[in-house]
Amino acid sequence: MTLLTLKKLGMVGLVSSLAFAANAQSSSGSSSTSTTKVKSTKNKLNDGDIDEEITNARMRAANGSKSKISGSVSVGYTGASLENPFDGIRPNLAGNAQSQSTSRLTSSLSGRYRLNKNSSISAGIGVQLLQPFQDNAKLNTNEARLKQANVLNVRNPFIGYSSTYKVGDYQASTSVGYTRITDKVSKSFGFQNSFDVGQSFVKAWGDSGFSTGVSFAFYQYANSSDRLEGLVNREFGIYPIAEYQFNDTFVFRTVFGYFNYANNNDDNFTTFNRQYEYQSMGIGIVAARNVWIYPNIQFVPDELDAGFTNIAVSATINLF
Repeated sequence: MTLLTLKKLGMVGLVSSLAFAANAQSSSGSSSTSTTKVKSTKNKLNDGDIDEEITNARMRAANGSKSKISGSVSVGYTGASLENPFDGIRPNLAGNAQSQSTSRLTSSLSGRYRLNKNSSISAGIGVQLLQPFQDNAKLNTNEARLKQANVLNVRNPFIGYSSTYKVGDYQASTSVGYTRITDKVSKSFGFQNSFDVGQSFVKAWGDSGFSTGVSFAFYQYANSSDRLEGLVNREFGIYPIAEYQFNDTFVFRTVFGYFNYANNNDDNFTTFNRQYEYQSMGIGIVAARNVWIYPNIQFVPDELDAGFTNIAVSATINLF
């Protein structure tokens, strides 16, 4: 067994040990959760209050406003390295040509119709600004290959369904979505549209402040298979998650991206290849019930170097 594998198992084991200790503590304490406290609201549906079921701050924000009709704005900066966060080129952790390796500022605007307190449907459009802190005239040949620095693109309309609910002691969320791919970079690799399915489970361990869980994600792409060999047809991942809530405002969150698989257009339909491994860490900021801000970093365990560590920040803001 390699030293790297021992390190990974040690990290997962540490999280498991902390969760076990938290569970032992909660067995003799109160049953209150370690996540954001439930707050009353005048804006809820007649079938109950979702905040009585879901206390995880990130899940609440992803579930959207409790209004019958509402809007959401998601904003994110996918930066370069920890060493040069505002550079135009982002370290390519995946190591494949089709992964976007340019820094970018993205946003999505969506409208939401709530079917009940747990479920809703939404539709929206994305906006992207590639290399927002760069100038095409000053970029070298490799960096300027897209010729889109500081060019605003409206892209990728989408529609989706999501539901957030309680299953025993677990807070859970399910989502399905369809995206029409229109941005130039993805289309240059042959991507046309995508279908995605997501499932998450999170358990808060009593009053300890710890939460653990797992997320599953599946993506199916339609692409022009003759454009590029090795293009991804479908991929899925299993992501263990650990959180620690310091208080009502700040939450430490880490995701173990060690189980990623992809099927390429030159593979058999049932062939899935293990993809690169990464881990992300960040501090979630609960600015309000409907606002979640998440600065974070992503790194490959094999390459613990500031120049090969990506930075990002995202925010989900629900309106009305």
